[in-house]
Amino acid sequence: MADSKGTSKKAKSGKKEKKSATKAQADNEESSSGSSVSEDEADAEDAGQIGTGVATAAVTVDRDEYLQAHRELTFDRNQLQIKNNILHRRLAEYYKKRKLEHVLKPLEGASDLEDKYQQKLLAYEELKEMEEREVTDIRSKVQAVEVQYADRLEDAEKKFDELQNHEKNTGTGLIYSKKGKPIADKTVQRFLTLQRRKCEQSSALCLRYIRVRNAVTELDAVVRKLEMLAPGLYVAHYEQLHIDNQNYMTKIEEREDELIKNRGKCTEHNQILAHIREKMHHTDEVIDFTECDLGDAEIEYLRAREDLGQVKSRRDKLRWTLEAERLKAGLLTRRDLLRDFQDATDEVVKLREKKANLEAQIANTTRELREARRRMQIQRSPPAQENSKEILSIVDF
Repeated sequence: MADSKGTSKKAKSGKKEKKSATKAQADNEESSSGSSVSEDEADAEDAGQIGTGVATAAVTVDRDEYLQAHRELTFDRNQLQIKNNILHRRLAEYYKKRKLEHVLKPLEGASDLEDKYQQKLLAYEELKEMEEREVTDIRSKVQAVEVQYADRLEDAEKKFDELQNHEKNTGTGLIYSKKGKPIADKTVQRFLTLQRRKCEQSSALCLRYIRVRNAVTELDAVVRKLEMLAPGLYVAHYEQLHIDNQNYMTKIEEREDELIKNRGKCTEHNQILAHIREKMHHTDEVIDFTECDLGDAEIEYLRAREDLGQVKSRRDKLRWTLEAERLKAGLLTRRDLLRDFQDATDEVVKLREKKANLEAQIANTTRELREARRRMQIQRSPPAQENSKEILSIVDF
């Protein structure tokens, strides 16, 4: 854009230089033409043609003054062009700093804009012509109405003057019926002037009434227009809609209060959800760690299971060997039976010892009894022997 402006200004400066050059050429031509004119006039004087004696003073032009003015103007033009270039450069830097480089770009669709501008100008000219035609029509109509008004006013004034003249002619020479005296001309003139005043007042009042009536009709039309906002829409409808709007606004305010409360609840729930999400992330991390530990535990479990199978096989082998040894050992594996067996053997030993003691006692007693029997047999008689036999049989039993 700055380049285009610079080129346009250069073109303008070139045009100015051309104009100054053309002016200088024109001055030279004028000076040469002045000299040629003087020569032609001298020839004409020599030839004796018509027009001799006319003032033929040579046109003098101060070339130095124009050259000095031309130099000053070119110097000013160069200075202004330099200043213009500097300002354009500063503007370009300013727009670049502000990031408004689209200002420096040429307008897109400039031809379309020019066409639209020309169309708008043509439309404006057409509207202006239509307005002028309407104004001329209105003025012609107003002039016709004014002419008609002037004619009617003149006709009415003539008729009113004729009426007053007729009344004056009829009123002069009349006689009062009660008094019998003739009516004076002054009274007739006074009545006529009073009639004229009353007519003027009535016409003024009529005109005022017409103006007021027209104003009232205009105001009624304005009020109707104001009442009718659009076709089918009136102020009453607007007021009703305004009342409905206020009611809806109150409802909207209530709903907004509810929305504010719900927003507060939503913020609280969002905070709770954020806290829950944080907990979920933490639990997910814990679950990941526990899953890793679970994988390690499963690996250890599989290893332990394999070891358990081996241990079970060894246990079964040991169990089988123990069963075989138990079968071989008999009661050695059962302590309660061993204890009972030991107790029984101890009792058997004790009973055997007791039996041996009792047998020894019985043997001693039998020996003593036999000795005592023998002694008694020796000392007693045969019946005594029978009693001793019975005693011995009882003892043997």
